[in-house]
Amino acid sequence: MNTEELKEIVNQQLDDPFVLGRIACNLRSNDGVEQRHHDKRDFDVFWRRSDAFWRCTFFLDQDTELCLAQIDIHDDATVRVESYEPCSITISPEDGILCLTRLRPQRA
Repeated sequence: MNTEELKEIVNQQLDDPFVLGRIACNLRSNDGVEQRHHDKRDFDVFWRRSDAFWRCTFFLDQDTELCLAQIDIHDDATVRVESYEPCSITISPEDGILCLTRLRPQRA
């Protein structure tokens, strides 16, 4: 997807009170990342190929190994997700995108 299409995805339902921010990127590519967050955060998104899967890591910033989430997309279509904040993740092979929506923590 091009930059404008990714921006449209990032801005969808951003006024929802439960949404803290959103990141959209092209699958398996370090090119084409768009993001917008109410708390002004800026994540570094990095794709890399391993033996039998692609890994996308959402780093807190360029100076740390700490991450928001790590998503593995295996060649057999298995998906493994580690998330360190509440979020919703959409992977669309048809559209060639990954979208991570950060959610506000719910208080009891």
